[in-house]
Amino acid sequence: ETRRGRVARQAVVALRWAKVGLVMKGVGKALYVVEAKEIDAPAGQAPIYWRLLTTHVVQTQQQAQQLIYWYSLRWNIEQVFRLLKQKGLQVELLDLETGKALVQLTLLALFAASKIMLLHLASKQKEAVPLAESFTQQEVACLQALQKRYEGKTAKQRNPYPQDSLQWCYWIIARLGGWKPHEKQAGVITLLRGWLYFQHILHGWTLAQKFVS
Repeated sequence: ETRRGRVARQAVVALRWAKVGLVMKGVGKALYVVEAKEIDAPAGQAPIYWRLLTTHVVQTQQQAQQLIYWYSLRWNIEQVFRLLKQKGLQVELLDLETGKALVQLTLLALFAASKIMLLHLASKQKEAVPLAESFTQQEVACLQALQKRYEGKTAKQRNPYPQDSLQWCYWIIARLGGWKPHEKQAGVITLLRGWLYFQHILHGWTLAQKFVS
């Protein structure tokens, strides 16, 4: 959480869980509470302390760890919402006549958001993440052509990732979005901007490959 002055670190936490009851308007509800509290936090750093209420049954350490893992993914969910909302694809501004059309367009937006998240998460990995079937051959060929334009002469200005990795694609898409190699990792909105720009370039590039000899 860089906004709070925290940097990534490994932490040892004490894990506890229990079944609890919650009464609302005279109606009882059985829940489970899971608590994770950091032991011996670094000097000057507030200890990690999560207390989670859930309807999932938690009776073993494995189940408690599963809940903690799910909660750790919450920021990725927030990032998807950022991509869909005002600063991103603006699905809340869609003005369509039918609910079916709204669902279909939202699904297309989710597909684009999932592509961006794939690149964003890959950029955080130390090991190369294989391209697999995430990009088509045409997309990869177009990215290869674009890389020549966006790479500089020095080592720091060149794409440092293997060409068959998602990180390699991330670097080029981020450059299209306005990111510069000396800056920290590109955020999801920058990647979205680059991805949308890339779609326009790809359309023209595909037409040129088809009709220009």
